[in-house]
Amino acid sequence: MKLIANTYPFRLEQGYEEGFGPDAYEKMAKVILAFREPQTDILFSYTNWDRDKDPHKEELIKDAAETFHAGAVHDPDQAISAQVKEILLHHYAPERDPKASGTVMDQLLAYFKEVPLEEINEELLQKIGSAVYKLQGKYTLEDADPAAQVFVNSRLADTNSTWLLPYDRPVYLKNILWYRVNSQEEVLQSFELTDWLFTCAVVDRDKQVGDYRYFLDHSEEHDGMVLHISASDPQHFKAAVIPRLMELLGDDLEIVD
Repeated sequence: MKLIANTYPFRLEQGYEEGFGPDAYEKMAKVILAFREPQTDILFSYTNWDRDKDPHKEELIKDAAETFHAGAVHDPDQAISAQVKEILLHHYAPERDPKASGTVMDQLLAYFKEVPLEEINEELLQKIGSAVYKLQGKYTLEDADPAAQVFVNSRLADTNSTWLLPYDRPVYLKNILWYRVNSQEEVLQSFELTDWLFTCAVVDRDKQVGDYRYFLDHSEEHDGMVLHISASDPQHFKAAVIPRLMELLGDDLEIVD
């Protein structure tokens, strides 16, 4: 890893050769915990988005229809296919009862996937794309796996719209759920159940998330992963946190200061 400490936010760079995804979970969890002080909480964020205000909605609907037509939609429980079959039946044979038309719907779905995309009715494609988009997209915690919902809700510390990232707040932001993960085990669970491309804040327990001690943004760049580090007191980071990272990472850490 390389810590770039002569720029701001500070950057902790991790190349792909050092591990990606689950292979890097444990090390990253330990890195996060190095920022925690007594009487502080590590608050991970889960962002809820407003589906209807997504400026890319129409493009995503179009892509969803094309992806389903190509057979590339992940649909292990066939819930998406079942919805599309009903749309096809209503379009081609609206008089038929879906409950008694299983074979017909299977035939219609097979026919739909065989016909060239450009020959399919545009209104039908729009309806199919909308259905796939709605069932496939995860915009809020309610769309997530039940285990993720329980994990976040049971640790919820605050719900607000505090936007801490360095770019403009997206217009379709609904709110942000901030939930406590103060142990290595909890951090690992968060990675497994939500995403390891995370943002989190280290906050004194009597303060709001915007008054953080540290704000960490873990993202992917062209040559690996980067942990962007914002600090309310940069000197504390250099005096207290960097020595912990040096002890934790040893010779694996290169510091550019």
